[in-house]
Amino acid sequence: MSEIVESEGLAARGPLVTPYELVFGEGGLEERVFPDILAEAEAQAEDPARRERFGFLSVVAEALRAVVPDEATAEVLEEYRLLFYHGFNFWRFGRRLYVLEPATARFLVEAAPRMSGWELKLPYPSVYVQLPPRLFWASIAIDAPPEPVDGFFAIQTQGIDPLGPGFSDLQVLMVLGVRRERAGFSVIPFDTEVGPGIPTDWAEAPGREGAPDFANILPGGEIAGLYSILTNTEALKLLARALWYIDTQAGEIPAETAPERRAGEPAGGIPLSRLPFQRVRLPDGG
Repeated sequence: MSEIVESEGLAARGPLVTPYELVFGEGGLEERVFPDILAEAEAQAEDPARRERFGFLSVVAEALRAVVPDEATAEVLEEYRLLFYHGFNFWRFGRRLYVLEPATARFLVEAAPRMSGWELKLPYPSVYVQLPPRLFWASIAIDAPPEPVDGFFAIQTQGIDPLGPGFSDLQVLMVLGVRRERAGFSVIPFDTEVGPGIPTDWAEAPGREGAPDFANILPGGEIAGLYSILTNTEALKLLARALWYIDTQAGEIPAETAPERRAGEPAGGIPLSRLPFQRVRLPDGG
């Protein structure tokens, strides 16, 4: 679990948008910094999708010095570096945004699909999977108050020392606490090897002790049908189920644009975004 990533200078003003837009879009970092990172990586023949190599790029270090508070701890600095890592690769691979409809998210929890025979893979090397607003809750520490989970950045790449043929490295950054009145948000990073049989292991292993996976912990949350994410296993299960559904059940998902997303969106619905996105819904429309 990580501390809070927060900076007044990075916060967007206006409609609630994706974490990527809050940090990199409104401040122009994707236009001013990301092309330079890509140019340096290409000049040095580095793969910036590999987390351990991304941190050695000089443009990354310079960008971090410009935005990280001087009093930041080494842990907070690493969290910013991870945020840049995920944000840059999200931009590099086309800003692929998948938005889960509430009915789809509930299906993935309640039906608990086993994903038998499926090998975890992202539809693109880097994606952001956005959850329905205020449906899933988590905390960055045992003594920290729960926050709504916005979604997951995910990057899949061949690692330096994978478990064997067919295995790859999955880097995940779970984002919590995105809201209008706040100048930042919280993050929880984790990573794992993925390959043959691993999604089945996640599907069968209990996500927490003494309670069902995703069981609510908020007072009164059962009435609203809320879910909680308390462990990395639960987070991986939810992300894997979403990716399984996108890959095997959703069919071809048409891209939508921001105006279509705003038009007729009910109160409390999916947060606004200027990015094109793909809405993941059940066959009956969710």
